[in-house]
Parts: sequence; C-alpha cells; structure tokens
Amino acid sequence: MLIAGRVLKALLVSLLLVYLDETSMQAMRSFGWDRFPPTYDQQWTMLDDLMNVGGAPPSAIYVDFVYTGQGGPDPGVGAFISGVAAATRANQWSARPGCLSDPLVKIACIVAAGGTPMIFAKPSPIDAPGFTDVQRRLNAVAVLAPALVGEHAYPLAIHYDLTPTAAANSGVSAFDVSPAMAMYAAWCLRRADGCHLPTIAGLKARARAALAGQATAEPTEVTREFTAPLDVVWGSRPDPDYLAMTRNVTGQAAPCRGEGAGWRDRLIEQLATLRGPGAGARQECPYALTLGYDRMVAGLGLQRSDLQRLLAGRMVMVGGQFRASNDWVESPVHGQAPGVQYHAMALDNLIEDGADYRRVSGDLFDSDLLKSLLVAALAFCGVMGVMTRNTLLDRARARGAEARLRARTYAPLYLLIFSISLSVVAGATWLGVVYAHRAPINWIGITIVALGFLFYATRETLPADIVGSIEHLPWVNKGLMGMRAAKRALKFEEDRLWAHRSPTAEPDRSNTEETSRHVES
Repeated sequence: MLIAGRVLKALLVSLLLVYLDETSMQAMRSFGWDRFPPTYDQQWTMLDDLMNVGGAPPSAIYVDFVYTGQGGPDPGVGAFISGVAAATRANQWSARPGCLSDPLVKIACIVAAGGTPMIFAKPSPIDAPGFTDVQRRLNAVAVLAPALVGEHAYPLAIHYDLTPTAAANSGVSAFDVSPAMAMYAAWCLRRADGCHLPTIAGLKARARAALAGQATAEPTEVTREFTAPLDVVWGSRPDPDYLAMTRNVTGQAAPCRGEGAGWRDRLIEQLATLRGPGAGARQECPYALTLGYDRMVAGLGLQRSDLQRLLAGRMVMVGGQFRASNDWVESPVHGQAPGVQYHAMALDNLIEDGADYRRVSGDLFDSDLLKSLLVAALAFCGVMGVMTRNTLLDRARARGAEARLRARTYAPLYLLIFSISLSVVAGATWLGVVYAHRAPINWIGITIVALGFLFYATRETLPADIVGSIEHLPWVNKGLMGMRAAKRALKFEEDRLWAHRSPTAEPDRSNTEETSRHVES
C-alpha cells in the first residue's frame, strides 16, 4: 500500500539520482552521444565520472538499465566490464567461493576489499530464464538485482523455486535481493554500528574470513530482520539540496512546494482546483535529489564543491526518464514517476526505519476476519448507544422531561458514540502501524461502513434527537423559526394552487344510448 505524506527526511545522507532522458540525450550530442542506447564506452564514461568527479567514490551505485548485449557487437563492452571490475576490486574476491554464496556476501566482500559496490538491473529469472554473455560477465564482477518489483509490495529478499541448473544459468546464488535492499546493505556495511543489525555484523565477519581464503558457503539468513515485503511510504517534500541546485542551475525556484510550505497552504492548493495527485505543476519535484547527467557534464551553475557534496560517499542511482518507456510507476503524491524513483523511495524507507520498516500486511492484518471484528465492535458500540438512548427516553417520558433530555443528554451521547467508533478504528490502525510495523488497514472503508450502520439504525430518531439537542441555542432557534415560516408560506401556496374544486357535471348518457339504439334499428 502506497501512503502519501512522508515528511522531510531527517537523514540527508544519502541519495542522489542521476538520470537520462530525451533532453539529456539531445544535449549530450555535442559530446559524441549520437546514438541510443549509448555505446558501452560512453556508458562507462558516465559511470567513471560518477566515481571520480566528486573527489571520492560514492558509497554504492545502482544502474537501472538492463544490459543484455543482444543489440549487436560493441567493441566497448570489454572496457565496460574492466572498468566495473576495477571499481568493485573484483580481482580480490571474484575467485573466493566464500564471497559468492549470495548477493549480500558479495556486497560485503566488495566493501571489505575497498571497492564500490555496483548493482546492475536484471530481469527476473522467472520472466527471462538464463543469462546472456554480457550479463554473465557482469555478474562475475558486480551484483545483479531484479529491477521489476511489485508496485504494491516491494520485496527485499527474493527466493525462487528453481532447480540448481536453472539457478546457475540465471546467476541466482541462494536468493536475489532487490535494488533497494542491495544499496541498503552497502550503506550499513560502511557504518561502524552496522545499522544495529546482527545480519550486517555477521556479513562483515564473513567477508573478512572469505577474503582470507576461509570459504563459508552458507547463505545469509536475511529473513531474520527482513521478514516481509516493504510497503513503500512516498515522501511529498523535495530534498532541500534539490531546491538549491535547481535555483543555481536555472536561476529560478523549483516548480514545487518548498520545505517551508505548511499544511494550510497544501490544503488550499489541493482544494483550489480539486485536482488529484501529480496533476499540478507544483507537485512534480521528486522527493530525492535528482540531477540530469548532461547537467553534470556541462556544469550549468554547479561548482566543484557541489559535485563533491553530491557524489562523494553518497548512494547514487542511475536511471532513465524516457516518455516512451514503460518503466513508470504510480506515486500517490507525484502521479506518474520513473521506476528508479520507486527504488529510491524504498531505499529511503530502509535508511529511515531500518528493521522497523513498514511491512505489507500479512494474512492476519489484511484479512476479512480482522475487518469483520472491527466492524462488529463498532456496531456493538452503536447498538449499546441506541439502547441507552431508548432507555433514557422512556424514563424521560415517564417524568415529562423529554425536551430537557434532548437538550442536555442526546448531543453528548451521540458525540460519545461517534468518538468511540473513531477511537476503535484509530487505535487498531495505530497499533498495527507503530507496534506491528504493518501497512494500515482500510480504516476509511471500515469507518464509513460502521457509521453508515449507525445512521441507518437511528434514521427515524436521529434527526429529531439532533434538532432537539441544539434547538435551545439562540441562533439555532432563529434558524428553525425561519425554516418554519418558509414552510408555512410554501404550504399556503400549495393549498392555493391545489384548492378543492366542485366536480364538473357528467353528461347524461341515457339519451345517447337511446339514440344509438334508434340509429341501429
């Protein structure tokens, strides 16, 4: 479930998105990029720039392009593979069996060897069984992660039911990890505290042992902390660095909400034109810091210090934003967003929440049984309230104090029923999200069903009870008097138009019948 409204992130560590789109490709023509897709030489030049122009390499790089090598021969593929191998220090770990048991251990070995983990997209082994030659060569010097993930449930560790031969042909070692999980593991492995995760501490120890030649072929027990798919929470505020960089590059403010926009401004903005998410010009700025590669090459207002701050030690994701591509997802706050933004948002969730990330609801939390229990609890509250109301009404009528009862009791009673109903739903939702770290249940639908039942059960008494509980207020009394006067005026006009009239005398049918008989004879 995608939930909008994540506040501005507290950890501005972290993430830079570098993209290619139609504008970038057109601008890069002056640098020799005269074909699409670019050659392997050109693409390695882009990755090499990301590795070096910041003065220090990034913490990790994810490339959201699938390299198949099936588009014809390209003499630059050898240089591309060699460059990736040098960046990941593949010569130190690629021949160590202990570093190849699963992708997380491979990432740990790359970090322990002093390299930069490079994660490349690949198709799912279920959709495209078997590796091409280029993918097999890439898998030997880098990490490959399936790029197409569920839009409503972002997996972290992916286990397949494959035969050993099929797994070997698809490069699957024990399991696969999603791009966000691979990047998060690389980020935690560089932290002294290991993100306080026992799995990361174990990976560090295993990587040191594997590089020393002590083979440990057992796969990582990743499901210990990451037991369920991630329910991605989308952020609605852009990175402050993005706003500052946009002003430096274009000389104008970014066409989106700034970090100082309050909830009143956002509410008015939404109600002004009754538009949906992502439909307005002020909602197009991404949450993560985003930069076109052509702007890095050309400078365009970026200083050397800016590039150092943006790249050195950052988590960098490279992707495309081509309009003709099908790699787009639905964001609840930005409308259509490139697929790489989805991976970036999932990574941000992991960095923010760690092992307490919001999980997709399981069978219990998303079951019809739980929803039925909540609706039954709300209905019970409503029935008890109605029974209390009827008991009070009977006693008041016996004492002749019905008007006073309505004025002083019914309003608090209905308010109590309404508050209890909302509290039950809010409490169940809060417990599930905060303590169970689960995606919220459909609390809007449950509340509407419960309140609809309450209104239906009290449809004959609720209007009179509400009016009777507030009619003693002066302004309400004046309004009711005006409504009664208007009703009497309308009733008088209705009576005048539909006044009773004497019936018209009916014609004498006997003569007509006699004339007819005479004519017939």
